[in-house]
Amino acid sequence: MKKKLKRRNFIYNIVAATIGSVALGSSCIKEKDKSNRIIKDSAEDTWENKISENLEMPRDLVMKLLDQKVNNYMQISFNCAQSSFLALKEQFGLKGDEVLKALTPLSGIAERGETCGAVIGPLMVFGLIYGRGKSELHDWDIYRDSLIPSGKFCELFEKEFGSTMCHDIQKEKFGRCFNLTNPKELKEFQEADATNKCSAVVRSAVRIAAEIILERAEEE
Repeated sequence: MKKKLKRRNFIYNIVAATIGSVALGSSCIKEKDKSNRIIKDSAEDTWENKISENLEMPRDLVMKLLDQKVNNYMQISFNCAQSSFLALKEQFGLKGDEVLKALTPLSGIAERGETCGAVIGPLMVFGLIYGRGKSELHDWDIYRDSLIPSGKFCELFEKEFGSTMCHDIQKEKFGRCFNLTNPKELKEFQEADATNKCSAVVRSAVRIAAEIILERAEEE
């Protein structure tokens, strides 16, 4: 909340007041421009600053920080799509609170055993970093270029887990797949140490995504 300025009554010589107001106006404009420029620059270089910070850190430290974020958010949310997205979003200084909210039903695509949330979350991050906004929808090059890191991520994820599909990964991790929309099977899934086993998948996915992001930054 802005503080209300107290009204002050000064008696000025008309000429002095005119000169003073012109000088003050000029000064205020300069200060305002300077302030706006600082705010704008700060907003624009957040990504660049975060990338620089991460590139300067030992790579294993970056990965450990991401592991901690994943573990924390999986324990809170039990949602692989949101946890993977949020870990990367925070590590690399991205905006996207609305994206985080939109990811709520996308783990396994509404828990139907379809695309794993640990794939969807990082792909959303790639979209924020390499994708095109509304004013760039006509730009075919941006679209095609964004598919390079995204495709590489999916390829590496599939290589590690054999599939990008939730049901397939469940079979690999649990020896069977669960119908998570069924309360009885959901309970069995949870009792089979689901949070820890799924967290391991999310950690791997986030590490794969982070490596791609950092490698591309080093190449630029």
